Amino acid sequence: MGDRGTWLPYVTGGLAVGELHAWDALTPASGSAFRVGWTVGAGFEAALAPNWAFKFEYLYMDLGSAHLFDIVPGIPEKVSFTDNIFRIGINYKFW
Repeated sequence: MGDRGTWLPYVTGGLAVGELHAWDALTPASGSAFRVGWTVGAGFEAALAPNWAFKFEYLYMDLGSAHLFDIVPGIPEKVSFTDNIFRIGINYKFW
């Protein structure tokens, strides 16, 4: 790994989409909403063999918040979603 060109650090970011589902454990209130948010992260890829590489990546994702249900009529219950994602993988390059 000491040779130039055997590893590549990178940053990434973009669009994140997901469906939020939430419920209240004490009442029958529940709801769901499709959300569009964002993600940002960083990682590195290291060559293992001519066509194989190892990858490690961290992503932070934020889908914001949404009014999903009312526990008390007229008082909205908002639910938000953020996540920290760690990924490892092996990539094969076809050419």
